[in-house]
Amino acid sequence: MKKHLLFTFILVSINIKAQDISTKDAITSQIVEYLAENGIDTETNTQDFNDLIELSEHKTNIHNVDKRFLEQLIFLSDFQIKDLLNYIKTYRPIYSRYQLQAINSFNPGLIEALSLFVSFEEETTKHHKNYFNANILIRDSYDFETPIGYNKKNSTGYLGNKHHLYQKTIFEYGSNISAGLVYEKDPGEKLTDDKNNPEFLSGYIQYESNKTIENIIIGDFNVNFGQGLAIWSGSNIGKGGDIFLIKKRGDGIRKYSSTNESDFLRGIASSIKWHDLKLTSFISTKDIDANIEYDSINNLYYASSFPSSGYHRTISELSKKNKANRKTYGANLQYRLKNLTLSIGSMYQETNINNAITPAIYKSLNYLHSNSQNSFFAYNYGRSNFIIFGEVATTSNFDIALTNGVLIKPTSSISTSLLYRNFSKKYNSPWLNAFSESSNPNGESGLFIGISAYPIPNVEIQSSIDIFKFNWLEYNINKPSNGYEILLKTVYKANSQTKISFQYKEKDKARNISDSEYTISPIENYNLKKVRTQIDFETSTNISLQCRFEKSFYNSQSTNSSGLLAYCNLSYRLPKPKLSFSIRYGVFDTDDYNARIYAYENDVLYNFSIPSFQDKGSRAYLLSKLKIKENITLWLKFAQTWYSNKKEIGSGLQTINSNTKTNLKIQLQIKI
Repeated sequence: MKKHLLFTFILVSINIKAQDISTKDAITSQIVEYLAENGIDTETNTQDFNDLIELSEHKTNIHNVDKRFLEQLIFLSDFQIKDLLNYIKTYRPIYSRYQLQAINSFNPGLIEALSLFVSFEEETTKHHKNYFNANILIRDSYDFETPIGYNKKNSTGYLGNKHHLYQKTIFEYGSNISAGLVYEKDPGEKLTDDKNNPEFLSGYIQYESNKTIENIIIGDFNVNFGQGLAIWSGSNIGKGGDIFLIKKRGDGIRKYSSTNESDFLRGIASSIKWHDLKLTSFISTKDIDANIEYDSINNLYYASSFPSSGYHRTISELSKKNKANRKTYGANLQYRLKNLTLSIGSMYQETNINNAITPAIYKSLNYLHSNSQNSFFAYNYGRSNFIIFGEVATTSNFDIALTNGVLIKPTSSISTSLLYRNFSKKYNSPWLNAFSESSNPNGESGLFIGISAYPIPNVEIQSSIDIFKFNWLEYNINKPSNGYEILLKTVYKANSQTKISFQYKEKDKARNISDSEYTISPIENYNLKKVRTQIDFETSTNISLQCRFEKSFYNSQSTNSSGLLAYCNLSYRLPKPKLSFSIRYGVFDTDDYNARIYAYENDVLYNFSIPSFQDKGSRAYLLSKLKIKENITLWLKFAQTWYSNKKEIGSGLQTINSNTKTNLKIQLQIKI
């Protein structure tokens, strides 16, 4: 089978992604693939990417950009931001993006990405200070095959239909006031609950300015401080992208407009600045899902778990909806002077019901009680060729976590990064979201080293190694352990039309031996290697191709397996009518779940698709975008996965008695 897949790939590789689609996707693909590979829900943890899309919808003139704006562009490093601002200050006015080629830290790909968010044309008109804009997005996603959970004879089955509905509206009034509203119904859920409340509804009203009152948000928001040791409710990119992305930009408060039903705050937040000081404060009260049980011995109710999936499809899932309330509040004081930024803050959270009495053993030391408090101190100091940064945080019991890093750019062609972290065994925070190997990093320490170089023209090499150690138990690891992760990426820009990239990734880590005969499973080390080759080719401004071949190798004492994925993606854009489409066909052959491979897919606006490929089969999709009018755009995506080695897909209520899974998405955008 694998020889057949390789032969198929060679045949389709000589075929041909459109430029308007591929450039944006290139920014996000490597990051979201990393998130998916590490078990992070990429369909809901997308706030940073949603913000990027909103920025691209309303480009900012090159002469109006500032540090605050550029820091939202996660693909720009701190060095590149500093170089760009200095260049604009020195050489303005700037009339063309090609002028930015004079900046040593900028390459053509980076300039192309920046041009998605920045305009270079001379501003001939100005908005009235009270202008009004609205952006309305409506989406429906539907699976043709029906899982057994929708069988009406199944009393434990799904209560709603198969439609996945989504609606998002963003309003702008002038340059300072905005508002947003998001509604979502997952497949299997009813449109409203028993109290006729929408299944999920999120919204905000925001005021932003460059004056004393910098930001006020009423409704749903994220809070991001320091390096994520105490509180970071936004997306965590981690080790997924450029080596400079290990440094977080604690931007304080930010409006929330995504579909993750758990990881955000609801209340009021504000940022007030005065000279070199900025005070950010927030207060939140939010109902959360909880599985409430009764302890007859101690005569009390407690929460055995706090489900975060956001699913309310069955009677059981619906019975847990909004059964607890969580209050969170805190503040951060920031002092900024030239190249130095210092921050100090604290946050407190209380839940109106006790947590599980007997947590899992690996959580026993850093067990989160119903009330918790964290304080933190963060710093950032930068010069022209180096930046040092870090944070130290503590609980109310003085359990410590710290992270310190440095970014160095000794020459225009070489950059390095280094980050050390150390979490005490008992440290925890309900909003801990720092750079780490584990999502529950108590007892973890580690050192990350990365280097990026341009050894010869048109060639970029990035390499990194992360060495980590666990001084306590982790999920699925029954004793202290250690491991490492290596990443090597090479990109060769053959000419203006062709780019060839190679990636090697290796992870060595401990895990419990599955199906062990012992009560407490012994552990073993596994080694996972992934090798990827990719070719991007543009025949013109309207036609482009991306082809990828990836192989995975999983080895451990108890099992060995491998996997293969190969696909080609052709994109084409017609100038008239304003139509673009993207077609992909891929084949996969993986021995088991351990050797699974992820691949980013083009999708409709504000939606991200990163399917996991395991077993044997093929996947194809067609994505089209039609600009009906200047303010009306329609998307359609038809996708199907076919399995050659099984006649049943999924498990439990999601079981499908078929070897295919077919999905149709339709989305309409209206701008007013």
